[in-house]
Amino acid sequence: MSTLKVTNIQATGETVSRAVSGVAAAWCQYSGSGTTFADSFGMSSATDNGTGDYTVTLSNNMANDDYAPSNISLFNNVSAASIAAASVQVQITNNSFSSADGLVCVTFHGDLA
Repeated sequence: MSTLKVTNIQATGETVSRAVSGVAAAWCQYSGSGTTFADSFGMSSATDNGTGDYTVTLSNNMANDDYAPSNISLFNNVSAASIAAASVQVQITNNSFSSADGLVCVTFHGDLA
């Protein structure tokens, strides 16, 4: 297996290049009513810890727990409750701040181990 080392990348059809360090290390999207990814990159699994409480696990660890997970859940509030090098725990609440299931989207930016 070979490794290609670059500083910037530019996708076919794009006019602007970007730093490789700004590209997501991993991401996933799935329905909070289950644990099967609709689509993902660099993710190994999702765990349902209870209503509105999930843990997503990376295929490859981040270098440490100082990376930036971005969390989105449509129509609900979402926060990262616990961040580790191998996973992040995501909690979703509705507008009344009660735990709620919903669409879970998580993107990881940072250095892989």
